[in-house]
Amino acid sequence: MLLDSQISCHLFLMAFWIFSLFFFLFYSKCCGELITNLPGLPGNVSFKQYSGYIVTDAGHGRALFYYFVEADSADPLSLPLTLWLNGGPGCSSLGFGAFMENGPFQPGQSGVLVRNEYSWNLASNMLYVESPIGVGFSYSNTSSDYILWNDTTTAEDNLQFLVNWLEEFPKYKDSEFFITGESYAGHYIPQLAALILQHNKQPGIKPINLKSIALGNPLLDLDISVLAGDYLWAHGAISDETLMLEKTVCNDSKFLHEYVHSGWSQGCNDVFNQVGDEIGVDVPTDDLLQPICLSQSSAVQFRPKGKHGQIHAKVAKRGSIGDPCLEDRIFAYLNKPEVQKALHANTTHLPFHWAFCEGPLVYQEENWEINIIPLIADLIKDGIPVWLYSGDQDSKIPLTQTRIIANNLAKDLKLSTFEKYGNWYDKKQVGGWSRSFGSLTNGKNVTYLTFATVRGAAHEVPFTSPSQALTLFRSFLSATPLPRPQD
Repeated sequence: MLLDSQISCHLFLMAFWIFSLFFFLFYSKCCGELITNLPGLPGNVSFKQYSGYIVTDAGHGRALFYYFVEADSADPLSLPLTLWLNGGPGCSSLGFGAFMENGPFQPGQSGVLVRNEYSWNLASNMLYVESPIGVGFSYSNTSSDYILWNDTTTAEDNLQFLVNWLEEFPKYKDSEFFITGESYAGHYIPQLAALILQHNKQPGIKPINLKSIALGNPLLDLDISVLAGDYLWAHGAISDETLMLEKTVCNDSKFLHEYVHSGWSQGCNDVFNQVGDEIGVDVPTDDLLQPICLSQSSAVQFRPKGKHGQIHAKVAKRGSIGDPCLEDRIFAYLNKPEVQKALHANTTHLPFHWAFCEGPLVYQEENWEINIIPLIADLIKDGIPVWLYSGDQDSKIPLTQTRIIANNLAKDLKLSTFEKYGNWYDKKQVGGWSRSFGSLTNGKNVTYLTFATVRGAAHEVPFTSPSQALTLFRSFLSATPLPRPQD
């Protein structure tokens, strides 16, 4: 009798598990669908929007949430497909990328959505993915997935997402494909691009038509990218004495290496306490010129994480924008039940609210020390052009450091200077400064590396300098130089 009961219980559990798996797969598949009633949507929207989940690991119950905006064009398929990724690690591409930076709409003061006249879907079909799991609406049913997630699993999950997404949207399989993003996406994007190139070599599959990648204010090498002492000093944000301490006692790189290995020295603590005191609490480190939002909810959204929260005041994404309280409105909007229903989001009723950078994910912090520069060099050798662009008001990943990396790459790869350093233009105004490098390939001069600054932009370039960012994005997609004065 006991054995029969155990067998019956076992069969019941098996049946329940199979049913749950079927339901999960079916429900996740059906939820990637057309958005028809997004609250606050303005009238006369001619392009389609889709959102939902793509399963990346059915066994673990893992799924990534996406928001897809077709190009604002009579023929969207005539324009490329672009994947946008925010960094963190652990920050939302939906909240930052789509609703604050370069998507078609932003929550306005009155609660309705306001058109972004510089939306990147004017030039491309735009795909925003909340990656990795534990970010925004993306999740896993396996709790161990949230512990010590890393760059490798992020890249593998993103590739699986992309392959599965193209199965759900097969008409985009032939589209030219671009990847761009910012900050810690300087890790995500090159690693995903490398996996795409490996994937394309498999027999019997349709290759993903990867054309180029662009990295904004990217973390590429912890020994170079984050060094901000000279930049802060040149902008008057720290004193002569503090700059000397950064040069002799502890700089940003040493500070972060010590953090990763849980060994902050007294010297580093003292130096960066002094840096923080001199900059002050009312100046965002990702934009030295912009005001901060004075609301309490904004402060809570971007509060430091964990006992070593200072790291997120130095590297992690934080809102600092022309409208400094926009992230408050985005936070409120994306947590409305009617908005989540319209977006086909939070279908499993996650035990936490949507947030910009919070969530259950514990990322393997040693990954911050991975040097991505050799991987970028390999991508260029494989014929994938790379753009590195920097907002010139960002002290988290200063333009000076990204320029050093670009110059070193060009020298190591023996690339020729195709376009000398000079200013580029947006609407008859200087948009920034740029330089490009390349080589002779199959009898043609091909640009493989472009470095550009964006004037007046901060860590989140498309929001702080939206017009210039759209001009840069269009040049990136068309593989043409940024407009120079003679143009």
